[in-house]
Amino acid sequence: MKSDKYLPPEPPAYGFTSAPSEAPQDFQPPGYSQQDYHRYGYSQAAQHVFPQQSQPQQVLTPHAYPPPSYAPPLQSFGHLPPHNYVLPEPPQPPPQNIVQVRPSGCFNRVQTNRTQMNVLSAATLIFISGGMNIAWSIGFRSTLYYYLTTHVRIAWFIGAIIGAAISGFLPKVVPKRVITLFCSMLVLISGIVNASTNHNMDALTAALYLNGIANGLVLGPTLALAGELAVFYMRGKICASTEQLSFNLGIFLQILISTTMGSSYYSDGYNPERINGILAAVFGFLGLCFATLLFIESPVGLLASGRDIEATEALRRLQRPYVVNSEVYAQLLEHKLYVAENKELPPEQSFVQATPAFTKLCILRALNAISISSFMFYAVLVSAGTSYNYWETRWYYVVFGACRLLGSFIASFWMDSIGRKMSTLLGLVACGSLAFGIASQFHHPLYNGVAIMLDIFQLFAGVAFAASSAYLAEAYPLIVKQHFISLTFIVELLVFIIISTCDITNEFFYVIGGIYTAVFILAMWCLPETQRTTLRESQKKFRGCC
Repeated sequence: MKSDKYLPPEPPAYGFTSAPSEAPQDFQPPGYSQQDYHRYGYSQAAQHVFPQQSQPQQVLTPHAYPPPSYAPPLQSFGHLPPHNYVLPEPPQPPPQNIVQVRPSGCFNRVQTNRTQMNVLSAATLIFISGGMNIAWSIGFRSTLYYYLTTHVRIAWFIGAIIGAAISGFLPKVVPKRVITLFCSMLVLISGIVNASTNHNMDALTAALYLNGIANGLVLGPTLALAGELAVFYMRGKICASTEQLSFNLGIFLQILISTTMGSSYYSDGYNPERINGILAAVFGFLGLCFATLLFIESPVGLLASGRDIEATEALRRLQRPYVVNSEVYAQLLEHKLYVAENKELPPEQSFVQATPAFTKLCILRALNAISISSFMFYAVLVSAGTSYNYWETRWYYVVFGACRLLGSFIASFWMDSIGRKMSTLLGLVACGSLAFGIASQFHHPLYNGVAIMLDIFQLFAGVAFAASSAYLAEAYPLIVKQHFISLTFIVELLVFIIISTCDITNEFFYVIGGIYTAVFILAMWCLPETQRTTLRESQKKFRGCC
């Protein structure tokens, strides 16, 4: 037997002995972390490059004694080169969109977002005092003030125009909290002046000016703030409750005060104007307290000025529970996109985009002024004059104001359920039809049915114009929002002034009936629906004329 040392040496292994038979478990593409490797699915890509052990490899049978320098061609490992291989570009992950969830149940939604309404409580009290002065200016006042000069009758509207003209520029240099505090102080002072005097015309005029300036000054910043801090599924309700419902509540309070106090009170000094002043002083004082304790600055304004941490903290405090959760991050992301898109718009382009919305909203707000103008007071005064019972006559006025308040309340409640457009169209078509009915009966000697139709008219007027508050808060681009809200309010006030200085005509209801009907037809095509949309989406819907 031959020794093993005489046996020929074993042939060398073919190929590269260092080549792995399978991909290592910790393999990762160059330039990517281990987390990215698993995230983008490189484990599957590596299986095509380095097959698993379960897959049999093709082995070539060599000759018995190949030369030692022999090596198989590289093609035995496939078409990939052994070095400097390039993997395909990893797929980009889709953008993560955090969706805000609308809580089920009206009670749960109100409890979750109650803080947003508390922030606006100071402005709400200011608007209630403004509504009282609107009702006083159009005619719902004591009999001692039935015949006034034109200047006194329009003093509140002039003051509101002055305040609105200033408010378009203040928010850029003055925080909204300071504006609200200052306006609450003006309401407090006006109430004290009115309550501390008795039949003093100069003091009454000064009080009207102060209250008007406060309302005009705070309206633009408040509506802009309401639209920016409210969640998308409650923005309509919050805006309508803050502005239209508050004004109509003030109108109802003034009608109630002026009609339920008998002439015996006047001799004792407890006239309706003094009660108006006392209530205004109380509202102003409470407004100061609420603005100091409950006010939160707009997260959109904070993001626009680069204060992201403060914006996150503001959003945390605007929802219950007061924690930073997915809802807070969702709103923060949406607000950042809203601010970024509006910053890309130059002022000229923002002005052009705001013009169609300005035209539509000016028409709506002008019709709102017509629906509660001095002509309406004249109509209810004439209809109540057919009764010879004093208390029955007085209750005509109370029902008149209560119907308007009820319409605003109903519309505010369902604003985010049936939508802004449907609410506005329903109110417009009903008001147009009722205006023609009132006009046809107004010339009758007994004025049959006029009082009832006037009450129903006010009910649907409250329904029709409640949505205008939400439209003002969401229609205009961010850069020019405050300016255009103030301009729209100024147009509404000018309509009040024009009607207050015109002579009474019996054809008034024929005219407004035709206007309401024409606007209803145009609104069917031109008025957008912004129910449960973000501010970005609402702004885009208002860009076109139709």
